[in-house]
Amino acid sequence: MEKIDIKIVGIGEGGAQAVNKMIAAGVGKNKNVDFISVGKDENIMLVSAAQKNIFLNRDATTIYKNISAALRDAKIIFIVAGIGGSAATQAIPRIVSLAKNLNAVTVAFVDKPFVLESAERKKNAEYCLSSLRDVDTKFILPAEKFFLFRLNQSQVSLSELFDVADEIFCQGVKIFLDMIAKSDSHYKWGKAAFGYGYGATALEAIENAVKFPLLEQDEIKHAKKIFIRLTGGNDTPAKNFIKKMIQPDAKLFWRVDNSHGEKILASIIFNHKGA
Repeated sequence: MEKIDIKIVGIGEGGAQAVNKMIAAGVGKNKNVDFISVGKDENIMLVSAAQKNIFLNRDATTIYKNISAALRDAKIIFIVAGIGGSAATQAIPRIVSLAKNLNAVTVAFVDKPFVLESAERKKNAEYCLSSLRDVDTKFILPAEKFFLFRLNQSQVSLSELFDVADEIFCQGVKIFLDMIAKSDSHYKWGKAAFGYGYGATALEAIENAVKFPLLEQDEIKHAKKIFIRLTGGNDTPAKNFIKKMIQPDAKLFWRVDNSHGEKILASIIFNHKGA
């Protein structure tokens, strides 16, 4: 399969940190991936590992030209951001508009503000969500659920929650990249959800992926399209487990890569109910 020009754009502080984590983890390795950070905080941008850094404290015309140049020739554009801040509010509509002009597939990974955050941040988040209405695939993560990844701690700092968000963004983008590596029929999922889990067997890994903290209980039952990737193991029990959960008419895409070490990784993406 011919390599595709892919741009991964991290917006704001959270997006820039997520991009740094992806680069360190080797996400997009051996693919035509360019990492781009877009933001206002120069201190954050100075430690960015992205190939391109775009400052939003310029005039509107310059910002648009810089983003346009960075996205040139893109076939798939990933948007990674915490929505609610001014950087995402300023950049996301521009990027979505440019992606549409380029006829590029657009995939968004965003997390919404916490319930107790300011009315202004909530208003900004709603504006960003409206801008993402027509993207091909979007994963909207509820920030409150990041606490579920630190249940064994009596107190959780904001920096720890940001670390959780970075890891989830990193894994989500990696899962999607792995999924589209085999076929261009997997680009468009509408509003979607994802999860991942590890196990000593393929069945245990799948069970843990389905119980991923960001997912609602039995949410996969309503999906019409599901993609699953395993890094090894006997996939027959795992496949039977999934088939019992989903609708008979659901489309199931199954992939096994025999590359696991001590633990097997199960990754899952499915379209959200009502999407």
